[in-house]
Amino acid sequence: MKKLIHICLWGLAVFCLAGCSKPIPDKTTFSLDKTGKITCTYVEDFSQDFYGGIDVEGELQAEIEAEVGDYNKKFDTAHLKLQLFQLEEKTGKMQLVFDEAKYYADYTGLGLFAGTVAEARGAGYDLDGEFIDAEGSLTDLSLLANGEQAKVLILELDEVMEVEVPGKVLCVTPPSNVVIAGKNGVSVSEAQQVCIVYE
Repeated sequence: MKKLIHICLWGLAVFCLAGCSKPIPDKTTFSLDKTGKITCTYVEDFSQDFYGGIDVEGELQAEIEAEVGDYNKKFDTAHLKLQLFQLEEKTGKMQLVFDEAKYYADYTGLGLFAGTVAEARGAGYDLDGEFIDAEGSLTDLSLLANGEQAKVLILELDEVMEVEVPGKVLCVTPPSNVVIAGKNGVSVSEAQQVCIVYE
């Protein structure tokens, strides 16, 4: 009887841990958290004939691990981690976690800024254009209460992806090909630079 109770308790603990962990996105996603850490989830279809000769879970994973290891050799502490690599039903998922925005920009070669609107202006970014708000209406930052103190993520994308920020999205630009999806998410349908203002 005691053994059965232990098994049930262990199973409950595993269930709770699984329930508390953040689900893995089904689409390629860039996610910024409150601490400034970035998690990039890449979702790839491996059902195509092009990938037929590749040992995805062996050869490809080893190559990625080696690349991540080589990058971390530049620093005293590892700032990039391969969080996940899996293949299920011909869909491959990989998660890379960066300690800070600067390591993401360095590793990918893509532009990235995370800070306040005032800090972005100070860094030379032009934020005077048209934005679109959560209701789908055109707006600009001058119409936001405490707009200069709002947070902003300016991200250069080289592929279509979802973007998540650690706060409520107020507005985004450019107005085309960028849609506010939920409280803290943005869906980008074209590779381009996007600017997300949030609180």
